[in-house]
Amino acid sequence: MAKKKVLPEVVVHNFVAKHMHEVNKSQVFVDRKKDAKRGYSKHRKGRYSNDYLPFLMPVFLSNFSRNC
Repeated sequence: MAKKKVLPEVVVHNFVAKHMHEVNKSQVFVDRKKDAKRGYSKHRKGRYSNDYLPFLMPVFLSNFSRNC
């Protein structure tokens, strides 16, 4: 009997195809419309007081409010 030829393993040179099984996975999505109805907002306004602003910002705001 003749020996069977051993086929070499296929080498994938395409970087995207090589790693797509690691990246392309199912994701859980959140319904933004339902969250908006519940009152959730991603960027809430008025979260920070003047303590978190840069050093000169409160001084500038106090001077600006006096002039107006």
